[in-house]
Amino acid sequence: MEKTRLVFAGHDLKFASLIINHLEKTNKFEIRLDHWSGHNTHDEQKSIECLNWADVIICEWGLGNAVWYSQRKLPHQKLIVRMHRQELDTVYPTQFINENINVFIAISPFIYEEFYRIFKLPRDKTRMIYNVLDASKLDKPKINAKYNLGIIGIAPKMKRLDLALDLLEKLWMTDHNYKLFVKGKKPEEYPWLWRKDTEREYYEELYLRIERAPWKSAVIFDGFGEIDEWLQKIGFVLSTSDFESFHLAPSEGMASGAIPLILKWDGSETIYKEEYLYDDIDAFANRIIEINKMESSSALRKEVKEYARHQFDIKQIGKQWEELIDELLESK
Repeated sequence: MEKTRLVFAGHDLKFASLIINHLEKTNKFEIRLDHWSGHNTHDEQKSIECLNWADVIICEWGLGNAVWYSQRKLPHQKLIVRMHRQELDTVYPTQFINENINVFIAISPFIYEEFYRIFKLPRDKTRMIYNVLDASKLDKPKINAKYNLGIIGIAPKMKRLDLALDLLEKLWMTDHNYKLFVKGKKPEEYPWLWRKDTEREYYEELYLRIERAPWKSAVIFDGFGEIDEWLQKIGFVLSTSDFESFHLAPSEGMASGAIPLILKWDGSETIYKEEYLYDDIDAFANRIIEINKMESSSALRKEVKEYARHQFDIKQIGKQWEELIDELLESK
């Protein structure tokens, strides 16, 4: 049987990598990647080659890539645009040729509604499919994780590292065993961010706070890289952001058996259970102390693993993508 020719196009394909791998393994698709160098910059000759070759085009992010492909899509082709949150702060969705886009994917119910509210993207073309993780890869035995907090990604400042430090300080004052492990690039490793005075000054103040704190040695910056082994030492995964579109980090932690603590942001309740959402850092601290007083937290950890596997695992989400593409190919 002839394989469907599928192009993924975008400047950042990391959130789509599991979907790409899943579709490749079905042996139903031949896949090419059109890597863009920025939101609106690319090798146009490469994009033209991909356009002329493809049966189905998937634009990861609705930015300049989606504008370009929606302006050029051929009549026999199907075009899918997957939207996150970043696009809400751009003009790109106003430049789409909507009649040439077959499906818009929103990664959460709240984002679905926001794209309709702001850009009036057609509801009859919009689907909601959650972000995705590999639950089996993340499910590894915990190692001395009881007192270890983890936060994945601390840039830009809306990720609110300051609140994670507040939490550590509260807990450390009750028990010096508590530690905060920070996963991901440091803010100074993002040149675009470090050039912004408000961002740089925010982190410089936090670094000074850590340096002067009695709990200085309890903050560990672990750098960028794979997180499956890193999560083995994490007992509690934090989401302290002011806002998010989905925030994959707590769900990845959950898949490992880490207890999620998520500060409520608009739409968080459409992705995560109410019992994982909190109003403030004091509530975080009280819950962590409560759990660590339990004789065993294994039942709680099993519960969050099952939730992550059921809601976000590639086996479930990948099947939804397969069904969507099959449906499009069967339609006229």
